[in-house]
Amino acid sequence: MESTPLVIIESAEALQAAIERMRGEAVLGIDTEADSMHHYTEKVCLIQVSDSARDYIIDPLAGFSLEPLSDLMADPQVVKVFHGADYDVVSMKRDFGFEIRGVFDTMIAGQLLDLPRVGLADIVGELFGWYMDKKYQTCDWSKRPLSSDQLDYARGDTHFLLAVREHFLRQLNKVDRLDIA
Repeated sequence: MESTPLVIIESAEALQAAIERMRGEAVLGIDTEADSMHHYTEKVCLIQVSDSARDYIIDPLAGFSLEPLSDLMADPQVVKVFHGADYDVVSMKRDFGFEIRGVFDTMIAGQLLDLPRVGLADIVGELFGWYMDKKYQTCDWSKRPLSSDQLDYARGDTHFLLAVREHFLRQLNKVDRLDIA
């Protein structure tokens, strides 16, 4: 993960530049962080995206429009890889009006493969030997500034998703469950 550039997006200009870089990508890893454990009315506080070359952290609390991201999210030709997509998809639709098409859910794929544990940390540890510390899972993501540990945690949730998908595609094909996934 250390050799992959991290791009922090806190402006409309930075978002547009990132979208231009992402446009040629066939697959994107996506996740969100919210403040649901700390506020009655929850909101998405971070959107993490990983492509084949970079990890991006988009800060929706920085006060710029995320509208330019909607076309990319709706494009069914770009596979969006999530782990436990249901919450993220619903949250992004609620907060930003995104229609998300072309979803591959690594949690569902893990269930279809009858894995004994389908948590992302378990899967990443098993496949790549990378320990994901989940202590930031329930922190208040609305508080700024974010620490470097929080940024590492957030990017870890998408950094491995493309590789996990590739591995699962091969495994699902072997057990003839790829169409179901």
